[in-house]
Amino acid sequence: MKKLKSLRSNLAFNIISAVVLLLVVFSLIVSTIGYISFTNSFKREYSESTYHMAITAASQVNGDNIEQYLKEGGTSSEFLQTKEYLDEYCLKMNVSIVYVIKVDTTDYGRFTSIFNSVGADTPYSPWEIGYQQDATNDEYAGIYKDIYENGLEYGTVYRTRNLKGAPPHITTLVPVKDSNGKVVSLMCIQRPMKELRDGRRPYLVNVAISAIVLSALVAVGYAVYIRREFVNPLRRVAKETERFARENKKGEELGTVSRINEISGIGYAVDKMETDMLNYIENLTAITSEKERIGAELSIASTIQENSIPNLFPAFPHRKDFDIFASMTPAKEVGGDFYNFFLVDNDHLAMVIADVSGKGIPAALFMMVINILISDRTHMGGTPAEILTFVNDNICEHNKAYMFVTVWLGILEVSTGKIIASNAGHDDPVVYRKGKGFEVVKKPHSLVVGAMQGVKYKDFEIQLEEGDKIFLYTDGLPEATDKDNNMFGVDGMLGALNQYKDESPEDILFGVKKNVDAFVAEAPQFDDLTMMCIELKNAAVKKSLTVDATGDNLSAVMDFVDAFLEKNDCPMKVQTQLDLCVEEIFVNIANYAYGNEIGKAEIEIENNNGEISITFKDSGMPYNPLEKEDPDITLSADERQIGGLGIFLVKKNTDKVTYEYENGFNVFTMKKKI
Repeated sequence: MKKLKSLRSNLAFNIISAVVLLLVVFSLIVSTIGYISFTNSFKREYSESTYHMAITAASQVNGDNIEQYLKEGGTSSEFLQTKEYLDEYCLKMNVSIVYVIKVDTTDYGRFTSIFNSVGADTPYSPWEIGYQQDATNDEYAGIYKDIYENGLEYGTVYRTRNLKGAPPHITTLVPVKDSNGKVVSLMCIQRPMKELRDGRRPYLVNVAISAIVLSALVAVGYAVYIRREFVNPLRRVAKETERFARENKKGEELGTVSRINEISGIGYAVDKMETDMLNYIENLTAITSEKERIGAELSIASTIQENSIPNLFPAFPHRKDFDIFASMTPAKEVGGDFYNFFLVDNDHLAMVIADVSGKGIPAALFMMVINILISDRTHMGGTPAEILTFVNDNICEHNKAYMFVTVWLGILEVSTGKIIASNAGHDDPVVYRKGKGFEVVKKPHSLVVGAMQGVKYKDFEIQLEEGDKIFLYTDGLPEATDKDNNMFGVDGMLGALNQYKDESPEDILFGVKKNVDAFVAEAPQFDDLTMMCIELKNAAVKKSLTVDATGDNLSAVMDFVDAFLEKNDCPMKVQTQLDLCVEEIFVNIANYAYGNEIGKAEIEIENNNGEISITFKDSGMPYNPLEKEDPDITLSADERQIGGLGIFLVKKNTDKVTYEYENGFNVFTMKKKI
């Protein structure tokens, strides 16, 4: 009972912890986005309002008399009247400084003060007219130049940290022009940004409190749900299975242990297994001898065992991207070997092959428990190593018979051919590479399941390409013996596999079984013989590459695209057309998407039933190249407008092009039938 409670607690704790962690991560993301949005919105409002303040103040300065003010030293009545207005305006608008400067246009690195008004409660001292100073930094000098030479309407500088005694502030600069429209000086207004700091603090506090409350509520609700629908039902099933294996007596009816169909199905299956086995035993006891009774009992167990694994082929008749076949031949009426395979989702196929220690009904029952645990835990998500770690810990808690099982568990990503697998003391798989032969693939092994609690299993990868096959088996194959106790061996297995290497998975298994039967001849079967073969028929239909968006990476992008096109038998003419289009789009991203910065470009290529789709994604400036009108190619080169020809060629060399701006990304897709 103590171990069952530990199972329930660990399972619930792990699932709830994952949910809470996701909520915390989500809250941090929302807080960050809100923080950035709040700051940017505040800056925009500050920038616009400060700009209007500066325009208003600049309208009061007579640009025609700037040089006269400097020459007189600010003694004229007009200067003094303007100065008085600016002083009053500075105090009324509650800004830090209102000042007018004349910039040295030789290098924009120095300026001369004309007007200078300082607000209340600021650390600044007013400059006298004629005071000269170097530009604060290159950012200011750049804005000076853009206003004087390039007609910039206004410039804004943000300082969000204390710098040389100046508190965080925003400075907006607008031109002061003479009656001829020439820029003769700059009106500058500096405002403190205390409001930004004061406004963000309560927002962040509210978000943090909301995240904590939400996480707590969800954790409590999810804990109740997990315990009611997962942990308690699985505990009841495990307890009843263990009791029945120990006592062979009818026990508590499990019935609908959960509203989740898969878990309820386990309960009904265990109820039916107990009822069927006990009914057969009771009926046969009255009319047959002890030997007949045992034989019938084993026959029932064999039927139950056979029905507990997939045995209808083709298993997935609607799938054309892979083929699978498996077989199990017990040495006795029931065995300890088992296999299983099922789709976790539309793109992931789980494959299991295992060998339980011992034979007969105990091994068969242990096999069913292992099979159920692996299947259910795989559907909950995770890598094979995580799944086997979970199964091992739960088996060890209830393994009073000290049984163990070797397991090879792999999950195939059908679209890419990548297998992530974990090996708990099982035989290494054998892989066939298209155009070559079967070879044993040796990968790291971990301890068998059920031997010791706390074992952490490890994942490894096997990459299959189109036309490759993987063959899984139990030790009953290489250890099959003839009448002289000679073993079939790994070499015999590889010889049989390579004899039928070009056949379908079903024919390969029949061929291997035929060779084993011929080798064993009249000798009794020593061990269970279980095999499974999977052929990948349509691998590598989708690939992706992410690189820095620079011209230096063009060759890497072209090599990536050409390798995919060649693998998918793309005609050379079509490949040349697509190469031209890929180069045009990638070079445009590299040259224009990020300005002077270096960003990322993602290229995804896919073959969908003979149609090549190439998608470019970048997070640069939003730009839809399809909005540009196609050039009139009937005109001469001198008559045509510059630009647009590259995108025009992309349209002409592909069947379809689309653009959309999605979640901050430019997404450009082109398609071409091959």
